[in-house]
Parts: sequence; C-alpha cells; structure tokens
Amino acid sequence: MKEITIALIGNPNVGKTSFFNALTGSHQYVANWPGVTVEKKTGSFKWNDYNVKVVDLPGIYTLNARSIDERIARDFLINERPDLVFNIVDGTNLKRNLYLTIQVIETGVKTVLILNQMDEVKNLDIKIDTRELSKRLGIPVIETIATKGVDIDSIMKSALSDSSRQIRYEIYPKELEDLFSSISRDIQNHDELKKFPPRWLAISLIEGDDFAKSIVRDHFAVPQEKDASLKIAKARYDFIDSVVKQVEQRPKEIWTITDALDHVFTHKILGIPIFISIMWMIFEFTFSISAPFSDLLSKGFDDLGSYAHLIPGWAGSLVGDGLISGVGSVLTFVPLIFFLFFSMGILEDSGYMSRAAFLIDRLMHRFRLSGRAFIPLLLGFGCNASAIMTTRTLEGEKERLISILINPFTTCSARLPIYAVISAAFFGAFGGFAIFSIYMISIVVALSMAIIFNFLLKNKETTPLIIEMPRYKTPTAKGLAIYTWSRGKHFLKKAGGIILGATVVVWLLSNLPFNAPIQDSLAAQIGKTIAPIFKPLGFDWHVTLALIFGGIAKEVTVTTLGTFANGNLEEFLGTILNPVSAYALMLFALLYIPCVATQATMKMETGSYKWPVFSVIWSLSLAYAVAFLFEKIAYLVI
Repeated sequence: MKEITIALIGNPNVGKTSFFNALTGSHQYVANWPGVTVEKKTGSFKWNDYNVKVVDLPGIYTLNARSIDERIARDFLINERPDLVFNIVDGTNLKRNLYLTIQVIETGVKTVLILNQMDEVKNLDIKIDTRELSKRLGIPVIETIATKGVDIDSIMKSALSDSSRQIRYEIYPKELEDLFSSISRDIQNHDELKKFPPRWLAISLIEGDDFAKSIVRDHFAVPQEKDASLKIAKARYDFIDSVVKQVEQRPKEIWTITDALDHVFTHKILGIPIFISIMWMIFEFTFSISAPFSDLLSKGFDDLGSYAHLIPGWAGSLVGDGLISGVGSVLTFVPLIFFLFFSMGILEDSGYMSRAAFLIDRLMHRFRLSGRAFIPLLLGFGCNASAIMTTRTLEGEKERLISILINPFTTCSARLPIYAVISAAFFGAFGGFAIFSIYMISIVVALSMAIIFNFLLKNKETTPLIIEMPRYKTPTAKGLAIYTWSRGKHFLKKAGGIILGATVVVWLLSNLPFNAPIQDSLAAQIGKTIAPIFKPLGFDWHVTLALIFGGIAKEVTVTTLGTFANGNLEEFLGTILNPVSAYALMLFALLYIPCVATQATMKMETGSYKWPVFSVIWSLSLAYAVAFLFEKIAYLVI
C-alpha cells in the first residue's frame, strides 16, 4: 500500500469539516499540534492501492502567520510537505476565498481546489465556469456538496492524474517578478535552503515575513522594496477580481432566506431574547427526551446491582454498592449529555452559533470583555480544560489571562449530572427550567468576573470579534452523529478512568473499618470533620464528602452520593436535602473549584502555579458566598 498525506485547508465556514467527515467517516482522531495546545484533527481512508492520511488544518484566511492557527497551517505546508492539498472553497464567495488559494499554490505543494456548497451556488443562480477557473489558476477544480457526501473515487483520480499544471496567468507586475526570480536564484545557490520552496520563500521575504527572514538570515541579505507587501497584496486582489469577472456570473442582489432570518435573529432588540428562548427550548428538549432513556438505564443498573449482591462477602458489596451504584449513577445521565451535544450540534451546523457569538459579543463589550474571548467562553460549556487551551489565539497577555480565569465559571458538561439528578429529585416538571437557570447564571457570573478581573489586572485592551456569518443550512444526520460522538465520548472515557477509580476509593472509605456502620466509617469521619464549615449552606457530611471528591472531576460528586444511596439516589437526596439547599448545591457545584484537569491546564497555559491556586481560592470563596446568600434570601421569601 502506498502512503500519501492530504492536507485540508480553507477559510472558516466553507464546509471543511463536512468534507473531512465525508472523506474519513469514523476513522478520525483528535490530538494537539506539537508544541501548542490547538486541536489537531487527523483521519484516514483507503483508496485503491493508497492508504490516505488526511490532516484538517485550522480554518484561516491567509498564510501570513499572525495567529497561531495561521502559523500551524503554514508550518505544516512548508515543513511537512504533504503530497496533496485540498483547498476547500465556498462556491458562493469565490472572491473572498481565492486569496488563500493563491498563497497555498505559491508554497509549491500540489493543490486541488474543492469548490464546495455547489447546491447553494445553484440555489442562488450563480454560474461558475470551473474549466476556466482551473485554467487561470493552473490547478484542478472539483465541484462538491460535502454535506451530501463526496465522490472520493472521482476526486482522487482528478487529484492524482494532473501533476503538470502551473499558474498560467501572471499575478504580479514585472518588477516584482524580476525581484522574485533574483531572490529565487540566490536561494537555489545555497544547499541548506533547497528544502524550502524558492518562490514561496522569495515572496515571503519581500513581504517582510519574520519566519522567512530567519531562514535566510545567515546566507544572504534580502533586497528592500518600498511598500512591497502592499504591492503584493494589491496584485493578488487585482488578479482575483480579474479571475472572478471571467469565471462567475451572478444575478442582481436578491433578498435571500439567510438575509430574512438574520434580520430577525441578529436584531438589536429581538436577538438576545430569541437566543435565550432557543437555549431554554434546548434544555427543555434535552431534559424531557432523555428522561425515559435515563430511567431505563437507572433500572438496568439497579437490577445489575441486585445480581451483584449475590456475590458473597465484600466482593459483592464492592461490585454492587461501589462500582455499579457509583459509576451507574453517573452513566445514567449519558443520554442527557449526548442529547445536549446533539442539540448544540444542530445550532452549530445550521449556522446559528455564529449569530449567537455576534449577539453575545455586543453584550460582552459592556462587561469590558474582549469579543474574541467569546469563543473560549462558549467552548467552556463542553469542557473548561480544552476551552482554556483555545485562549492561545488571543493576542493580549492580560486579555488571555482574564479569559483563562473566567472560563471555569462557564458550566461544563461534567457538572450536568449533578444538575440533572437534583432537578429530577426536587423540581419535577420544572427540572429543565432549573438547569437552564443555572446555565444563565453561569453566563452572568463569568461576565461579572470579567469586569472584576479587568479592574484588578488594570486591563484596557479590547479586541473586536471578527466572525464569519455562514448561510443557514440543514444539518446532516452524519455530521450530527460525528459531532455528538466526538464530544460525548470524552464523558464515557472519564467514566472508565477517573470516575471508576474514585468510586473504588469512596467505597473503601465507606467500608473501613470493615463491618462498621457507614456512620462510623472513614468516609463519615472525614465528612463529619469538615461538615461544620458547610453546615450554614444546609449540606451534611454526605454532601461535603461528595464535593471534596468532586474537586477531582465534577461527575464524581454524583458517584460519591450514589455510593451512599443503595441504588436509589433521588430518594436518598430527599433525606439529606430540601429544595432550597438542593438548588444551593447546584449553585455551589457551578462555582466552586475547577477540576484537576482544568487546574493543570491553567498551570500549563500561564506557566505558573499562582493562577490555578488563585482560581481555587477565588472560586471556592465565591461559591460559598453565593450559596449562603441564596439560602438566606430564599428562606426569607419562602
């Protein structure tokens, strides 16, 4: 089998993820790029005698490497030299996409233009002469509709069969071309530089690229050309304008469905209420539709626990009361988490999430929070640790630090089992609303903390959020399945690792010394020792111990309580909490210390233990104060 590597590159929101999924299906995995914490998606597929590796590069607009995403893409193309580059382009917006295309071609890597979203091109009555486009760019051009699948056989044949094309139309004026040629000859005279594409290196040097300068620094001096970078950019845009005029025919501007929907969804008055209503519907839908599946799993684990107790001695107790009851109490909420990610996938794939970012951005600026920090904040609803990693794309150091510190206040999916079991036990039909309210409080707290941290760190930097507004489209079943699984499987992995280990520890503490009642166990002694601190919040020693173990991973809070519950967690909670203290517990779980993984990520990203320690102390104090005030006010009202 021949091994080849294909890199996917393109602007944001051009359908690159759909194309990646169509090529690789379930044969994909996520890691990090070497030396950075930006996510790296890799997949594979087999075609004829080829074993094809596909690398999905970050969505970018240029290769100028001003951001970490741009640097990753450039370094991969220049240093790794993939066999093929599939440049995914939105067929409805050639003019915006072709700037990156020209830069990719200049790297010297064999490039194929994937003209995507051709169904939308047809719907908008746009006509594109792909043969002429291919001729002018000197590369193969292939039409696709990635959301409906791709013809891998046709794409691979076209990509591999044409290896002789070059750019046939001049882009740059003669004086620049002469300068590029002169520098290219100098590059080829040095053996150490021959591994770099000479035309790309020559153009980058004239543009003033620092990376290119570092490559040739010890070999020759670079000629200076006044305003060269502006001349190069202008030449590219002029070329693009010329190409688009020749290959594309557009009807007169018309009022599209996207325009009509945006008039409502991004309205300066209606936009935020609509966003809140959509989020409320998502939580109602998630809580209601997952309930039967969760009940079925709960019954299954109860029955399994009963069978486990047939095992004689301590082994039966460990398996039944420990492993099955503890881990099962968390796994019962797997449907809830998967349905939540499924719902979020619909918002993202439909194009609404970009509108939500736009709406929240305007609100965030009032809280002195940078618009660009919204994306890590949004990702925090999935996992705080991975969301903190994405702050590397932020420019200002103070802005980045503030984004890291406020991120744990966005309620991650690991806390959802806590909210779900409490809501089911105490709030019945209003359970979905109770969870929704916690998420809204999470946003308010995060934004409020941004104001405080901006003041404490004397940060005056604000960076506007630049985000693409993709057209609205119907999510595909395959895309939603991959999205849901790629995010939900993280929860299952934790159940097989951290949660399982914590369950065994809690069971041991609850059963030592052996044959002693649980009130006299080591677990009870630890909980009762610390419980007086939490007594003003209405938490007994069971809850106290659960919160301590929940500092490792938030799901372990439910696992610990499940270990004490003897198979009926909701009934057990009714004996140790009331509705007021139960909601106070939800608030406390929302705000108190970041999990161990998040603390480790904080340390890695800030390079200091100071900020994780500060975060733990600050969040624990805030959680205590909020839960205490809620209880006092609630009892006065009730």
